[in-house]
Amino acid sequence: MTIGIGVLATGDEGRKTEIIPDHAILISDTMGSFGDEYSHPRLHKRFDLPDEGLFIVAADQIDKAAEVVPMIKAVVAAVPPQERSYGRLLASVGNACFMYKADRFKMEIMPKHRIPPDSFSPFDGPKELNDLLGAEWQKFELEFQLLIAAFDRLGQAHLIFVDGREGTAQGRTLPGFCAIGSGAGNAMFWLAHRGHTLGMKPLRALYHAYEAKVMADDAPNVNEHVDILVARADASWSFSSHFNEEEVKALVSEIPTVSLGMMFEKFGPRSTDELDTIKAELIKLSAFRKSAGQQ
Repeated sequence: MTIGIGVLATGDEGRKTEIIPDHAILISDTMGSFGDEYSHPRLHKRFDLPDEGLFIVAADQIDKAAEVVPMIKAVVAAVPPQERSYGRLLASVGNACFMYKADRFKMEIMPKHRIPPDSFSPFDGPKELNDLLGAEWQKFELEFQLLIAAFDRLGQAHLIFVDGREGTAQGRTLPGFCAIGSGAGNAMFWLAHRGHTLGMKPLRALYHAYEAKVMADDAPNVNEHVDILVARADASWSFSSHFNEEEVKALVSEIPTVSLGMMFEKFGPRSTDELDTIKAELIKLSAFRKSAGQQ
């Protein structure tokens, strides 16, 4: 189990005519599970696919989540960039997850009924067997969750949640935040308490997500380490508390930052309205460094 948090935000470019969220922020811890009973505290659970405009955080069985990510990448990559609407992105993620569930079902369930994985078609088999496999399909779970930050052809940011029980892709662009993993309840409560909206500026959104991560630290199987991603359609910046001090300095040498920990001590449960009035952005997008692949 774990915690994964995603929030949307709107920078200055997204405010020119109307509120169009153009930033996505993902925060996760580094405690993760794999196999049936194993976990360790240095398991980074984010997958960055900048060429497809996708950034993914996984929860629960990370090894199985890692298997579906290349399928999602392939399906989205097949959609021409100029046609990547929110609807096409949502459908592509859903199709990839369905294909993955079907493949795993063939490999794990059908052999139990003495059926070779590639030899059975529900249209050709007897009704009794088809009904049996249909019931098995309804019970079959993916055993992981995904939280996906996706950018459409216009550069608008969206959130997509993949339900590990049903294997379905669900939109979470509204209200502009979502959380997964064992700490999700704590994080969602705090983001709702803050009244987070996708029209808030990146600095405020990042702080709200950080607060939610701190609230989730008390949940089972969530550790204190943090991986952070701030992304726009054309750039991304990432940070991990597992890096040593020299690596952190090298990573952020060109990027003005503030201490989220100090902000937490200052604001606590107080209002964060003033963060939207600060003229200086937390991160200068021109100084963003491209990040690719998993951390």
